[in-house]
Amino acid sequence: MSQIVLHTAMALTSASLYGLTWFINYWAFLGLEEITGVNWIFLPAGIRLLCTLLFGFWGTLGLWAASFLIATQFVYPEQFVYGLTVSVLSALSPYLIYLSARRYFGLLPSLHNLSPQKLLVLCGAFGMLNAIFHHSWYLFSETNSISLKSFVAMATGDIAGAVIVMYALKIALMLFPKAKAISNNR
Repeated sequence: MSQIVLHTAMALTSASLYGLTWFINYWAFLGLEEITGVNWIFLPAGIRLLCTLLFGFWGTLGLWAASFLIATQFVYPEQFVYGLTVSVLSALSPYLIYLSARRYFGLLPSLHNLSPQKLLVLCGAFGMLNAIFHHSWYLFSETNSISLKSFVAMATGDIAGAVIVMYALKIALMLFPKAKAISNNR
């Protein structure tokens, strides 16, 4: 029973963080949208990578659920199949990067062996893979006006969002022990 609760918490945490970050990003960077669903800065990409690295499959499931709701109810409300496919691609790309990190970097569940250099490689690979997946779908479905500029915008936005979120968290975690040590000395 405790595994069910843990897995549900992982999925719900991922879905909630992604949904919240997506709406904040939508509000904050609306002027940086190249085409529908493609932003020059996309902070939710960092949440997708983070939740997948932390929670694996269960994080991916939560990300898919949030992406599905956002895509089918908000971004593409008249195009169910389009929204469904985009949500699958949105969850699949960070999961494949997670699986690759486990295999090639020996990624541990604690992430403590994830060096800044490896983290940068994961952010870059994720951003590129996500842009390739999405633009392949856009080309196949012929429902979104794509270009080299929109591909560069998505790759750049996803990489920038992932780097911003992951490094901000890494810096915060580095500062936390110092803050704890300072409070213990008082």
